[in-house]
Parts: sequence; C-alpha cells; structure tokens
Amino acid sequence: MNQENELKNTFIEEYSSAKMLKKQGRLKSAVILISKSLFVLCDYIIFRKYKKLSKNHADRFRILQLKENKIYLEVDSVWSKYTDTYSKPSNYESYDILNKAIINIIENEELDKEIREIIEK
Repeated sequence: MNQENELKNTFIEEYSSAKMLKKQGRLKSAVILISKSLFVLCDYIIFRKYKKLSKNHADRFRILQLKENKIYLEVDSVWSKYTDTYSKPSNYESYDILNKAIINIIENEELDKEIREIIEK
C-alpha cells in the first residue's frame, strides 16, 4: 500500500473509532483519537500536495504554517484541546471543537471521496 493510501486509511479508522468512543461516553479516548485524526488528516494533505511526511508536531506545524496557512490557523486554534487531554478530563465540547476543525478542513480541500463521506456518516 502506498503512503497516501496508508494515511487516508489511518484517518478513516481513527475518525470512525473516535465517533464510536464518543457514543459510548468514553470521552478521553474519543478526544485523543479525534485529535490524532486531525493530525493524520494534515499529514495526508501535506503528503498529497508536497510528498513530504512530518516527523513530529513541530515539523507538521512548520510545514502547515509555511505552505497551508489556513489549515495551520485551524489546527493552531484547537491545539489546546488536544494538550488538555494530558492532565484534564475531556468533555463533549472538546470533541466537538476538534471535530469541527476536521470538517472545516475537509470542506475547504479537494480530498478523496471516502474522506468526504466519513464526516457525513
């Protein structure tokens, strides 16, 4: 499987799992997975456009800031919701804010049909 497909499939699996965990009321795990979904979505977009893989969060943010500033601003605005999971209880608001960031990015990018459909389910 190529890297682009691997990133797409990882996004779909993590996003679907986050939704399932939210329905079960397992919010900390749901917020962690929705965050990971957001990051892999960014990696997918970066790879599709620039054939680069980020090494870590700092690298991802740097690439986004330089090449995809609109996405960078979206991710930067919700970053604290992810870092809050380290030490605070998670809540539905955190999940919903991260999910909205994903939806905003997907709505503004030319992405694979499977990715667009996953947010509609």
